[in-house]
Amino acid sequence: MNKIIILFAFLATTQICVAQDGDLNDSVPKKKKYLPQISGVIQVHYLNEFNTNGDNIRDPDGFRILRARLTAKGDISKHISYELMIDPRAPEQGGILRDAYLEFNYIKNQKIRVGQQKTQFGWENRQSITELFTVNRAEMSDGVSRGENLRDIGIGVLGHIRINDNFRFEDAVTFTNGTRMNVTGPYDFNTKKALWGRLGLRYKKDDFTVSLGGSFGVGGIRYLGDNLYDPSDDVYADFKRIGTDVQVDHKYFFLAGEYARGTDTVADTLYGEPSGYQFLFALKTKLKAGPMIRYDVFEDDWKVLTLGAYYGNPQDKFRVLVNYVFRGNIKDVPNGHDDRLYIQCQIVF
Repeated sequence: MNKIIILFAFLATTQICVAQDGDLNDSVPKKKKYLPQISGVIQVHYLNEFNTNGDNIRDPDGFRILRARLTAKGDISKHISYELMIDPRAPEQGGILRDAYLEFNYIKNQKIRVGQQKTQFGWENRQSITELFTVNRAEMSDGVSRGENLRDIGIGVLGHIRINDNFRFEDAVTFTNGTRMNVTGPYDFNTKKALWGRLGLRYKKDDFTVSLGGSFGVGGIRYLGDNLYDPSDDVYADFKRIGTDVQVDHKYFFLAGEYARGTDTVADTLYGEPSGYQFLFALKTKLKAGPMIRYDVFEDDWKVLTLGAYYGNPQDKFRVLVNYVFRGNIKDVPNGHDDRLYIQCQIVF
């Protein structure tokens, strides 16, 4: 990990030095656009759990570095670019590597990605976590709208086709190894590939945007058994997924909703039928702050309401999120789980 951090520091220092030399050499600025751009995000949050289920047992409160990511991206030619993202805070999530892909831009308004990238399905999973109004993604996004991880290695095509000044058709498809991140083909849990995609229509006029989409997914998926370190009790299934989503972005509010369901089969025998949905509403103000509400449902055991507030618009460099999560309707314990309060600070650089 130290070597990777040193590499990013070297790239950043190289960029600064070349930029300074450009003042003395007129030929250098022609090469500036091919230098790597270094960016990142740091998210720090405080979590406090309240004894709302009456069992007098609660997790201790505390602070946590939720994400600490570094990204290097740039162009190597007019039509070829790259992106590399690491998160040294979270090796337990499949290693520190997040995005690592080449991007080819030979087709107008279409990008072809080769490497590790997000799988394309629904609304929330395709969004950057830094631009959401909630601290955590919805349970339905994790349970039915992705494989074992949100990212995988493969080929993706992402873009749009212009219809007129207000309408455009959107496409996003990924073809990947299995559903495990940071694992190459022969060493994934099986040899089956996975196909994920979303097709949609967007209308935009001034500061009003409406997006509608339909998603699909097919492939192989692994369910971990009780012993996380013993693969003998894991379950390997074939999955199929469908989903739909809608977003309305207005000067005074943001509204999003999505629904997904599917089937998992083992040797032609039905293993599960995961399904879920969520609705989110955030009020916008001139102060770049406002309230938000989300209702998240995954199957019959997870029905969670989140109330909160935010400071900072989705693409601002500094944001603060406050989420109170009502967890009493999580039914894997008799009286539900304890409610939680999250306070998160985020900086993007």
